[in-house]
Amino acid sequence: MWCRLLSGRQGKHNQCGFTLVEMMIVVGIISVVSVLGVPNYTSWNARHQLRQASTEIQNQLSFARVSAMSRNSVVSVNVSASSGKVVLSATDASGITVVQPVALPGSVIGVDPQPAGVAFSPLGIRTGGGTGNQLIVISNSHGVKYSVVVTPRGTVRWCPAETCT
Repeated sequence: MWCRLLSGRQGKHNQCGFTLVEMMIVVGIISVVSVLGVPNYTSWNARHQLRQASTEIQNQLSFARVSAMSRNSVVSVNVSASSGKVVLSATDASGITVVQPVALPGSVIGVDPQPAGVAFSPLGIRTGGGTGNQLIVISNSHGVKYSVVVTPRGTVRWCPAETCT
């Protein structure tokens, strides 16, 4: 930054400012930081939304399990992908909606198996889906996959991998 004392008809006064070179250096630094930061931010944001979606599925499945026990009725949960959105919904045996349909964040675009369904008995035990753990895999637009696991006992957890151990 430079300052210059000017004298003229109206007396002496200071004139201060930045040089063009100083301004170009600042613009260059901001450009480099932006070029390096934006891809990392978009990758982080996509993983964050996938983590948020996994947690939402886990919470809704746990809520459906508790609802099955409190209603003394079978509750079915469906996770499906249509037109680029993944939607989660739950109904009981009489068709009454237990969980209002929830659309997962926009970067979450896939679910495997399609559609994924889990049912809980009035005892809170998972019905159907075989004797082992039932796996729901969700993926985002960057190809990252997270899993939600429902055990035969009905407990639900998620992990940041395609398969959970």
